[in-house]
Amino acid sequence: MFGWFRKPEKRLRLLVQSEADLLPVSALLQDAVLRGEDMVYDQVARTFTLRMNRFCHERGRKPLRVRSALQIGSITAVRSRGFNLQKPPLGLSILSLGVEAAEAPACVLHLEFAGQAQPCIQIEVECLDMVLADLAAPHRARSVPQHPEI
Repeated sequence: MFGWFRKPEKRLRLLVQSEADLLPVSALLQDAVLRGEDMVYDQVARTFTLRMNRFCHERGRKPLRVRSALQIGSITAVRSRGFNLQKPPLGLSILSLGVEAAEAPACVLHLEFAGQAQPCIQIEVECLDMVLADLAAPHRARSVPQHPEI
């Protein structure tokens, strides 16, 4: 009646350990928005963490967003193109997360963002070691991403 008996929704938690695992995560990250200060590279722990508001493409017709985090581990190097990682832009929108093979199991991740300068972060990793997790319950989105179908 008042939601007392409603089962809580299970939050998304995905582990990425192979290239095959990366494609669904890239699809889930598309249209996620974040601020530059929501990206943290910890050189000592060798992790790169992004906190974002992920658009819930998997939820159907209702436009929803959910607070999520992506943590990438086993990092050997991080480079950016189109912006300075020390002073990132105020707002970013993720287009895709891709992978470029290197000497196995190492690879280079490409985190592409929307924008005229085609901003990108290249993350070299020893192996794929990533976690994508929803941190809260979904909430109604204020807007729906608009972009051409490819």
